Amino acid sequence: MAKLDFAEESLVERVQRHYKEAQQHTKTWRSDAREDYGFVDGSMQWSENDAQVLRDQLRPVLTFNRCGPVIDVVTGQEINNRQEVRYIPREQGDKGINEVLTGAAEWVRDGCDAEDEESDAFTDMVICGMGWTDTRMDYEVDLDGAVIIERIDPLEMHWDTGARKRNLADARWLLRVKEFSRKELEDKWPDKADEVVGPNAIWGDDLNDETPHISHAGDQYSDSSESTDIKRDGFINVIQYQWWETEEIWRVADPLTGQLTSLTKKQYNEMELLFQEEGHQLQGVKQSRRKYKQAFIAGEIELEEGDCPFDDGFTFKPMTGKRERNTNTWYGLVRSMKDPQRWANKWLSQIMHIINSNAKGGLMAEKDAFENPRRAESEWADPQSITMLKQGALSGQRPKVIPKPPLTFPAGLDKLMEFAVSSIRDVVGVNVDMLGNREGQNTSGIQDFQRISQGVTILASLFNSLRRYRKEQGRVLLHFIQKYLSDGRLIRISGREGAQYVPLLKQEGIEQFDVVIDDAPSSPNQRERTFSVLSGLLPGLLQAGIPIPPEVIEYAPLPQSLIEKWKETLTQAKGPSQEEVAMLQQGIQFLQAENSKLRNDMQLKTQKQQQEHALKTEDKAFEQNLEAQDQTFDEQMARNEHELDVWKAQQELDIKAMAARNRAN
Repeated sequence: MAKLDFAEESLVERVQRHYKEAQQHTKTWRSDAREDYGFVDGSMQWSENDAQVLRDQLRPVLTFNRCGPVIDVVTGQEINNRQEVRYIPREQGDKGINEVLTGAAEWVRDGCDAEDEESDAFTDMVICGMGWTDTRMDYEVDLDGAVIIERIDPLEMHWDTGARKRNLADARWLLRVKEFSRKELEDKWPDKADEVVGPNAIWGDDLNDETPHISHAGDQYSDSSESTDIKRDGFINVIQYQWWETEEIWRVADPLTGQLTSLTKKQYNEMELLFQEEGHQLQGVKQSRRKYKQAFIAGEIELEEGDCPFDDGFTFKPMTGKRERNTNTWYGLVRSMKDPQRWANKWLSQIMHIINSNAKGGLMAEKDAFENPRRAESEWADPQSITMLKQGALSGQRPKVIPKPPLTFPAGLDKLMEFAVSSIRDVVGVNVDMLGNREGQNTSGIQDFQRISQGVTILASLFNSLRRYRKEQGRVLLHFIQKYLSDGRLIRISGREGAQYVPLLKQEGIEQFDVVIDDAPSSPNQRERTFSVLSGLLPGLLQAGIPIPPEVIEYAPLPQSLIEKWKETLTQAKGPSQEEVAMLQQGIQFLQAENSKLRNDMQLKTQKQQQEHALKTEDKAFEQNLEAQDQTFDEQMARNEHELDVWKAQQELDIKAMAARNRAN
């Protein structure tokens, strides 16, 4: 790139020249951008001429806004798939520092709602092709200073007309037009505010160089490119201008440390004199580098000039959509949806007009056909009315009553309407699955997800610009953290040890980090999808003995408070030392011996119990046998005694009988 030479003109003249170049270059784009926003909110989908023609014909001016949902589904994909910026060190010694810086970046972004601001800028890019944010320090929100990342209205920005790379990476200058009240101007530049009056503020107060006017809905359809932005009374346009110049430097080796040091020309000359006084020759290499600067200008007055807050680039960071090569401007998705949306509205209005006036369309009648022609004219379109004809008008008809002509549509009108509606999403590649409008098909969740992924692939160029923006903005944020926030303040970060407060301290050479867009999700939907994948991997990893880091729990779709407590519990236990491992092994061996001894004791005890049980069983059987024998003996004795008693009784009877016989003889 050729070296820039701004010495021939003053700073104010250069800013005026750059502004006029950009204003002329983007004149058509700015008119189209306003129309793009009007299409999304539905306020500019009809031109004033077309709308007036419909009103004169008593036809309905209908607007069924289908552009808005298409833009919403694309921006919703960004919101539901937000990613985090992480800092990866280039040297091993900075391993612990990157976690602090990553945590500090999350802390800063949470404090200024950066995600919401960037989502708004992404929406601007999807609509008109350009989305912008600015990173700055604010000492009103926080007296110690707070980093603010905020979205900028794309129509406030102007850029180098020669920039062609994505996100204007090759831009040599950027310019913002911002309104300041008189009070704000006096507070910020008290010594210059009184000079910004009268002729000195002409071009600054009327930057558009056109007469502002209030336009009717759809006025942007015409070839007029006049601005619809009306400057508010009592406000002054202030130009914030950022640019880079080439600066001559010398790179020399530090005699004490041996490391290369960059010196300005003045510093090099002073050091060279010192070396010559001591009889040494200073060795250095002359090079050039970019020097980024910033200025504020109101009218013809230069309010402030100095170094840019970011040493290695602009604080204005754009996202660019699709590039139109012939005009070297950028456009979004709305540009392709305008014609289908217009035709869909016109076809719908035409159908409604046919429905309202079809009964009268094409009617021919003789003067004496109706009893009351005026009444017939007013009642003919009413399908519930009876239009009276003169006697004989329906001669030949039996009965003399016929229905009015039925409602008819031109052939193919409904297909044209359907084609126009479907083309609104087809021209930008958003399918019905992304909109959630597919009906009547029983498909699996995997198939639905694949269709949505295919739709997102068509829009990959937009998300690629967003990814590049995040890397560029991450470098700006890292610089702001180190230069403006590293004053020892405590910030809350979530690291491997859980949530803790650490001081931010400035360290040399800390900015040599790679900015990586981590796949770590920050939205609930992305967390749920990531955790579903992890759920399938964790059982296999645990079975293989692979340790699972506590950070896995961060991806669980659970409340953040529960995740923090769970992670803190998992990270409290530290890894054992070698001595602890040896003691643990000895303890395991001791427990194993004790377990073996206990097992033997249990076996002996079991055998003893079994023997005792066997003996008890035998004793019980013996006792039962003995009892049975005793019972049998007793029964035998009882039988013997009974038999003896019977025998004794028989003997006594025999003796008595014998005695009786003897007495008888």
